[in-house]
Amino acid sequence: MNIKEELKTLTEYALKALNIESIVEIDAPKDKSHGDFSTNVAMRLSGQLKRSPMEIAEEIVKNIPESKLVTKVNAVKPGFINFTTNSLIYKNLVRKIIEEADTFGKSSFGKGKEVMIEFGQPNTHKAFHVGHLKSAVSGLSMVRLHENLGYKVIKANYFGDVGMQVAKTTWGYLNTDTPTEFESWDHQKKMKFIDDCYVKGATAFKEDPVVAEHIKQINKDIYKKEDNENFKTYKKLREDSLEHQKEVWKSLGIIFDRQYPESEIYEDALEIVEKHKKDVFEESEGAIIYRGEKVGLTNWVFITSEGNPTYSAKDLGLAHLKFQEYPNIEKCIVTTSVEQKDYFKVVIHVLNIIQPETKGRYFHIPFGWMLRGGKKFSSRMGGSIKGMDVLNEIEEVAYKKISELRDYTEEEKKSIVHNVANAGLKFLVLSHEFHKDFNYDPEQFLSFEGYSGPYLLYTYARANSILTKSESSSYDESKVLNSEYEISLLKILNNYSDVVEEAGINITPHSVCNYLYELAQAFNSFYANCRVLNAETEDDKNARISLTQATAQVLKNGLNLLGIDVVEKM
Repeated sequence: MNIKEELKTLTEYALKALNIESIVEIDAPKDKSHGDFSTNVAMRLSGQLKRSPMEIAEEIVKNIPESKLVTKVNAVKPGFINFTTNSLIYKNLVRKIIEEADTFGKSSFGKGKEVMIEFGQPNTHKAFHVGHLKSAVSGLSMVRLHENLGYKVIKANYFGDVGMQVAKTTWGYLNTDTPTEFESWDHQKKMKFIDDCYVKGATAFKEDPVVAEHIKQINKDIYKKEDNENFKTYKKLREDSLEHQKEVWKSLGIIFDRQYPESEIYEDALEIVEKHKKDVFEESEGAIIYRGEKVGLTNWVFITSEGNPTYSAKDLGLAHLKFQEYPNIEKCIVTTSVEQKDYFKVVIHVLNIIQPETKGRYFHIPFGWMLRGGKKFSSRMGGSIKGMDVLNEIEEVAYKKISELRDYTEEEKKSIVHNVANAGLKFLVLSHEFHKDFNYDPEQFLSFEGYSGPYLLYTYARANSILTKSESSSYDESKVLNSEYEISLLKILNNYSDVVEEAGINITPHSVCNYLYELAQAFNSFYANCRVLNAETEDDKNARISLTQATAQVLKNGLNLLGIDVVEKM
């Protein structure tokens, strides 16, 4: 039963009896003393009817028909209508969750439709940084939420593999003595060396005009794919970089369906801008620009005075290629840091002019910064901290916390540490609204107490430990699960499907985080106050085992939407 829909129908019946038309929205109030569900329809009607919201609410309540669903309905100031539901309606929910298992909470909202989500986006020839880590975590959750809605999701990654930063790395590598054991190093160690080559090349480019000209020539050789040492070195470093990226994606649980290298895009980008340079773009000081100020946007260069496509031209070319390859995608989402917000407004606006069929189908979702001590990540030398440095630090802290809990075999520790570290980082990133900055403190977000990913993993493991010691058999639903702790847990379990559907439609994984934390708290209260394996009666025991199983299943399903894998014991 969809309780929200039933309550909506009851309220609409009352409005009809009063000859009033209005959209009715039913929500679950944060304060449980206000009932299980609530509507503010009376408050929204106040202006239209020119009456006080409380007076309207009381009149609506009088006209709501009796229902087995509702035990109490009342109007409260300043004009809310609160519903308390009959606990008996939740009793069958436990069996439903257990039967549907991993599919419980899945929606048909997007069934038969395609969505593309582009995320990750690190450059080759350079170590990926914290922003790429945040993009990867955010993007994976967007994928899972859309899949839960029934969409077929194409996971895309657009990475820079050409340009001056690549040429600087190539020069740095060619002018550094490569250790003889380089090829035997793991991908992470190789990438550290390659990144040092980039720093060397970038520094020399600034300080030495001769080197700068040499690097510019390397850049031209790469674009032209010249059969020389410059291009061969570039290709080798590109391969090493992509292997490193693949390793990082694997550790985060990401497999892309389509990867778009910048080298595949730039020629088409030039063609598209050239084709529309008279009807969409205009020339300015030798460059080709889009004059966004005419429509309240920012002016942006698409082709430089040297005739090279800028990032905006390449993003335009990328969008064109996406719709060419996947013409049926209902929406294409790109997620990047918040400072690119105005930039993407221009790119999407121009795309919609050139390809009107893309209007309302291409979206940019910006995310805020992950900070340390309220400031952007930086090393003592002022450079950006690398993503792998962060992942390594998190695993070190997680290992320490696992050791504090109890002894495990080394193999068990390795598996649990990886999952705890991932859960901590992903929950930290996703528990905040996308556009907001937040602080990184592994000691805090890897805590097994309070609002954290490891707390949810620990709750799941606790439930699982009960299940491994028990077997559930039949019970009489009318006689069990009557305590306030059991009913509270049942009501929260019932909200899961609505929460995750709304989170998918609105792309708000933080609401899933909030829900799972509330569920874990309710389960731990139930566990502390209700005996399970040594319950008062056999019916109580079997029902509580089933309730535990249902809770574990919902925790697992919800964590999966955040890209978090559970651990069976902890």
